[in-house]
Amino acid sequence: MTTIRSILAATDFSTDGRHAAERAAMICATAGVPRGEVLHVIESGWLDALRRFIDLPARVPQSLVTNATQSLKELVATVREHAGIDLAPRVRVGRVLDAMLEALADFDLLALGARGLHPVRDLTIGTTCQRLLSRTSKSVLVVRRKPAAPYRRILVAVDFSAPSRSAYALAGAIAPEGELYLVHVFEATFEGRMRLAGVTDEIIEEYCVKARRAAEIEMEQFIAGSGIDGDRLHRFIEHGGHVSAKLLEMAREIGVDLVVVGKHGKSLVERLLLGSVTLHLLAESSCDVLVTG
Repeated sequence: MTTIRSILAATDFSTDGRHAAERAAMICATAGVPRGEVLHVIESGWLDALRRFIDLPARVPQSLVTNATQSLKELVATVREHAGIDLAPRVRVGRVLDAMLEALADFDLLALGARGLHPVRDLTIGTTCQRLLSRTSKSVLVVRRKPAAPYRRILVAVDFSAPSRSAYALAGAIAPEGELYLVHVFEATFEGRMRLAGVTDEIIEEYCVKARRAAEIEMEQFIAGSGIDGDRLHRFIEHGGHVSAKLLEMAREIGVDLVVVGKHGKSLVERLLLGSVTLHLLAESSCDVLVTG
């Protein structure tokens, strides 16, 4: 069984950033995570840029740290009132991405908001989340909603690869009382070529039935030995269509509050790049998304 021993929440004091801290504390409470911390990074880049034009008083950087520390303490106090969990506050000065990665090295999981204080800037230079995922093997939870309760319905996207196995195990750990919906979307390998070649619908249908059966066997093997209570498992084998679109459709139909997906899939392209399915889920999901390393 996978266990989570530590969670780092990153906040820029935006609404979603506060929600990330609240969700991290809630996970600590429900999953028995012994160590939680909330991090705020003061971007050093704009301070360096200002110094090129004006002589900043020495007290300015320290004043920023003092103000941020006070704001972080207030956030921690608010989280404590709602979740009953103390998150340790930490303020750093540096390049945001580098500082977050350095801090994350000592944690199992990072929680951060889907939208920060500068959504337009994020759209033009690439989101912090996507850049983080390309540089870390740690799991990242992208929080889109204010947490009202522990995760109850979790969709886990599976293609039976090692990353989706990690996603399945982490879903069980992050929501020990939640219902897990394992969804595999398959496409019969040569179905498209067979149609182009004029193969009859009956033969194609028989081929797809066999492909589904093979996927069902893989699903059973995937689940076996996981140690997760079978009473809270639901499995779905879906055929065809755009994988991420089908996953989003299933998420809406089931009414899940978390989607869990591995960073990469089985294909070579998915292994070399941040997976297209993962990127689509991050961009289009209306609920929280957990991306496992």
